[in-house]
Amino acid sequence: MLGLSGSGLFGGETTETVRAFIEQTGVTFPIVRGDTTYSEYANPDGAISPYPLDVIIDREGTIRYLRHEFDGDAMVAQVEQLLAE
Repeated sequence: MLGLSGSGLFGGETTETVRAFIEQTGVTFPIVRGDTTYSEYANPDGAISPYPLDVIIDREGTIRYLRHEFDGDAMVAQVEQLLAE
């Protein structure tokens, strides 16, 4: 399990912001920081960001979970289901 954090919508996300997210959500997996801003991936009008994006990929490389909102319980359920297979 690995999290990826960009630099925020316009580059303002800091290490402290990521730490606050970890504390708020209770995630226990590592978070990797990148320097990409969300706006680089937005529509030309800047209206839509692809973040957050949670993805769980099974052992065969198939995407089994894909959500744009963090739902820890749903993610745990999906991982447990995959481990049982």
